[in-house]
Amino acid sequence: MTTADLAERFLNALTTRDVEQVMPLWNEDGVMEFPFVPEGSPNTFEGAEAIRATLAGAFVQRPRMRFFDVRAHQAADPDLAFVEFKGDMTLQSGAPYNNTYIAKVEARSGKLQHFKEFFNPLVDLAAGNPREAENR
Repeated sequence: MTTADLAERFLNALTTRDVEQVMPLWNEDGVMEFPFVPEGSPNTFEGAEAIRATLAGAFVQRPRMRFFDVRAHQAADPDLAFVEFKGDMTLQSGAPYNNTYIAKVEARSGKLQHFKEFFNPLVDLAAGNPREAENR
C-alpha cells in the first residue's frame, strides 16, 4: 500500500468516528499536527495516546463527519504523500462545519508517522473554534 493509499484509508476510517478503527493505522510514536489552529488550541499531538485522545475528543465534538473530493498525490519518496480533501461535518451544537484541507502525510513501516493538516482557520473560528471546546 502506498502512503497515498494509507492517507485515504485514514480519512475513511475517521468517518466511522471509532478510535479503535483509526489507531491501527498509526505508529506508536506518530505525530498529528495542525499548524493553523486558532490561538489557544494545542496544535501538535505526539504519540499514539495523544492522537487517540484528540481523535476521541473530535468524535464527541463532531457527531457527523464526512470527507470527500479526496485527491491523494503520492510523492517520489514512497513514505510521503500529499492529500487534498473537503470535510462536511456537524458539530455537537448542531452547527455545520465545512472546510477544505491539504495534508502532508509521512509513513514509516506501512503506518502513519506524521499527518500535518492545513485548513482555513477562519472557517474554524466562524464555527466557534470546535478544537478549543474539545481540549478544555
